[in-house]
Amino acid sequence: MIFCDYGIVLWRRPLRENDRIVTVYTRERGKLEVNFKSVRLPKGRLKALSEPVSFGDYRFYLKSGSSFPVCTGGKTISVFPRIRRDMDSMFTALYFCEVVAKLTPAHSPSLAKYELLLGALRELEAGGFSQWMRHAFVLRAMESAGFGLKHTSVGLDSGLWETLHDGPWPQVHALKVSDEAMNYLENLVKRFFEEQLGQRLKTLEFI
Repeated sequence: MIFCDYGIVLWRRPLRENDRIVTVYTRERGKLEVNFKSVRLPKGRLKALSEPVSFGDYRFYLKSGSSFPVCTGGKTISVFPRIRRDMDSMFTALYFCEVVAKLTPAHSPSLAKYELLLGALRELEAGGFSQWMRHAFVLRAMESAGFGLKHTSVGLDSGLWETLHDGPWPQVHALKVSDEAMNYLENLVKRFFEEQLGQRLKTLEFI
């Protein structure tokens, strides 16, 4: 079966000598582990489509009885060049991708999560960036994944809590910096991933 879908690359890892396994979060089918054959060769034609923080229109081939598609083509829509030129933005984008990857089982589509990730990357690409952005992103991703705390009192100002969950990005960027609130959220999210999911967010080491 051949199918096409829009997708954002969350991560990739090598497979054999010249291939890659690429985690793609697609609009219609959710998170897929995709084989990119021969992409590590110098002339690998799908290399750009296999890089983390890339957005494209993909064509996949899925063999009958398999859940492991092969990428056979596609078109790059954006590699977010502005993000890649700035280290803080790039690490933040990788953090967004890791959060989505860890909160999402395979083949479980969520349009809300897809649009959240794509919207956040576009905001970074447009130059929108703040210390609050990643906190807002992870809270919204948790909400989309069914682990949300939106309607739970966690000891933070209600206006701040509402903005982090529902405010447009410019409103999030304009929030007053509060080390106390940020540390609280940092520990809250860390405990959630470690205790509820048994996982650690590796990209936090670089942010």
